[in-house]
Amino acid sequence: DFSKLNCRRGEREPQRRDEEQGERGREKQSWRGMSSQQEGGRVDLMQLPPQQLQEIKQSLEAQIEQFTINFNDLQMAIQGFHSSGLAIEDLSKQQEGKEVLVPLTASLYVSGTMGDPDKVMVDIGTGYYVEKKAEGGIDYCKRKVTLLSESLTSLAEIIKQKRQQVQTCQQVFEMKMKQFQQQEAQAQSANQVG
Repeated sequence: DFSKLNCRRGEREPQRRDEEQGERGREKQSWRGMSSQQEGGRVDLMQLPPQQLQEIKQSLEAQIEQFTINFNDLQMAIQGFHSSGLAIEDLSKQQEGKEVLVPLTASLYVSGTMGDPDKVMVDIGTGYYVEKKAEGGIDYCKRKVTLLSESLTSLAEIIKQKRQQVQTCQQVFEMKMKQFQQQEAQAQSANQVG
């Protein structure tokens, strides 16, 4: 029964919790994924100037924004296939020859007569439709929900990692700015003494 299928939707807002990390851990933080000549593709954030840290952070935030759009699109696709599976299930229980209203738009319907309720046309992408038996259509929708749910889970994990990377960049940036302010204060006090 399609209605009993577990329709996982993933996390809408993946959470990040790294507040227990101390100053000593931040000093060694690095970010994987930044193109670099350094070994293993790692960049030591502590070696970067504040301006470059901000650029990396902005790039990560742009990626998060795009991934979030993709995440929402996947959720909508999952709901669409889930609804389609339920509709096929309901359709297969109808009688041939029954009068129905066929939607042409969201607010325009025409009268029609039910054909063979065991045959459905399934959109398999890029404008191609395949006729299937109702059971085959339901199975197709179930497989698409499962596949898209797996992609949604993976994407949620990527978004979570990107948010952690943004947080790391921000922490290192704030630490560098604090060090800069301390150095400025020391330089001013040394000038006043001398």
